[in-house]
Amino acid sequence: MDATTEPSTQWVGLGVLLVFLAALVSGVSTFVNFYAVKGTNSDAFVTVRNLATAVFLVPVALVSARTLRAPLRRVDWGRLALIGLIGGAIPFLLFFRGIELATAAGGAATATFAYRTLFIMATVFGVVFLRERFHWRVTVAAALILGGNLLLLSLVSPLWTNGTLYVLVATLLWAGEYTLSRRVMRDLPSGTVALGRMGFGACFLVGYLALTSQVSAVASLTGGQWEWLLISAVLLTAFVGVWYAGLQRVEVGVASSVLVLGFPITFLLSIAFQGSAFTLAQVAGAVVVAAGVGLVVGRSQFRATWQYLTGATLTRPSV
Repeated sequence: MDATTEPSTQWVGLGVLLVFLAALVSGVSTFVNFYAVKGTNSDAFVTVRNLATAVFLVPVALVSARTLRAPLRRVDWGRLALIGLIGGAIPFLLFFRGIELATAAGGAATATFAYRTLFIMATVFGVVFLRERFHWRVTVAAALILGGNLLLLSLVSPLWTNGTLYVLVATLLWAGEYTLSRRVMRDLPSGTVALGRMGFGACFLVGYLALTSQVSAVASLTGGQWEWLLISAVLLTAFVGVWYAGLQRVEVGVASSVLVLGFPITFLLSIAFQGSAFTLAQVAGAVVVAAGVGLVVGRSQFRATWQYLTGATLTRPSV
């Protein structure tokens, strides 16, 4: 490998590995949240969980901040606050409220499918605002990913509810925030951006609870609900930590496409632990989604990941 290209290859290879790990954590987290949020006030649940996540991220941010060449500027604080608002606050409220409304109306599957369009939105934002490259294979991959998700979900009526709109808006905000975060991480470490997202987001959420007189809902959480909430917070911390480190290294369209793998992972966990029935069409859907993601990532980035792994193995010091 040429010495001048090795750092770039290693950088991308690590990034691809991290976003795949983030997809795994996301799939597990979605499965856990099904139990964690049950019976709670979703606004209170999201606020406390995100606040705990911000606290857990402080050590990560302190380590990451060692790479800062200068103190944060006023514009940096402003960008972090915006990331917190549109990534760590509003979309969380909209998403969980949307899932509640859609489930009550019998349209949870459709609302979930709306979230799976995040990679399309993020790809468009990346091309328009970050000048990322658009590959022809993305169009084919998008058809595979969406088609695979349709097979997995087995959509039934109603195909549209108010909850679906909430989830769609939340998805749009997250796509915009991921694009902004990738731009900001050209100047700031990923750990700083991750803490900014969750820290400022938690501050906005606490203010929202106070304005809507829902602070008492936090006190009503039971011991069992607190246990689930902390498990969910640990998983969210793991996701945010690896996701932003990966997003810093990989194009936002590619990274968000890999995140779609979280859905088949949740599907497999439902089969393993809930005894959920599955059809051949759903199995085919999971395979098609994986094929679509592989097409987006592409051979060169898989090669970079392999080179990173083998390089890490070869240079690992002996004990």
